Amino acid sequence: MDSSSVLVRPSKVAFTPDASQAFDVVAATVVFRVVRGELCVGLPFGAGNSSELLRTVPNASPDSREADGGLANAARNAATRVVPARDLVRISSAGVRAMPALGVGSRARLVVISWAIARPIVAGADAASALEADEAFMAISALGDLDHATRSILSCAFDAFLDATLADALTRRLLPRHILFRKTDGFTARSPFETVLGGGGDATEPNKTADAEVPIFVGLLPDPFPLSSLRELYERLLDAPLDRGNFRRQFHEIIALGPIKALPIFERGVPHRAGQLFTFDKSAWSKFASSSM
Repeated sequence: MDSSSVLVRPSKVAFTPDASQAFDVVAATVVFRVVRGELCVGLPFGAGNSSELLRTVPNASPDSREADGGLANAARNAATRVVPARDLVRISSAGVRAMPALGVGSRARLVVISWAIARPIVAGADAASALEADEAFMAISALGDLDHATRSILSCAFDAFLDATLADALTRRLLPRHILFRKTDGFTARSPFETVLGGGGDATEPNKTADAEVPIFVGLLPDPFPLSSLRELYERLLDAPLDRGNFRRQFHEIIALGPIKALPIFERGVPHRAGQLFTFDKSAWSKFASSSM
């Protein structure tokens, strides 16, 4: 890393041995993607210290000569190491984590963490897309052993992602109040995935209102999508079964308000009764989201 990307640690960052020590700044972006129905995280292979291939969170060095330190560009560059830029739906900030030096001669790192949503890979994806997903993405429910730094970054990103999901206007409209209360009122185990990642509640901005541009789960679903896919994603993420009738009723109320449009087409090639397909209307979303705050 060249000298342009080395900053002096600010005093508010609790770091030893002294506040003037130089450290490296990197931007890490955790990419969430639904791959064949499973919520997955992008962890490409990286070279380990003993010539082993390890799953690592993608990161990039910001250019400190830019006005904002180049963090936004670095976050996008990190995300594109696991998914093409055209597949990125949204990138949002998550927080900052300080990582100690790993050995003699190395510097400590300040990791600026973001989370991103990538377009899903469905069951009938082409061979190239399926291979790409299998090589880079892992189901959160099946994550194996992770080093402390990787787990800390994943936990920070997932907490911010979950906070944004629970603050999303679509989520608040669709989920019953007793589930929202249980998941947002300071209780632990908001999601079963928090246990897998070993985190919970350590996002830097847990109460930040979600960006209204892209509703969380519409970004994770194929376009168009069936109602069952949306319901099943909420159930898996929050570990909370939803009443199908009430969920459908709330969903159709949202359709009446405009941000989601019903299409005159249905699923094809499914082993169950074909469901109607729906699409997201971005032009009507901001108005709906602001009225639901």
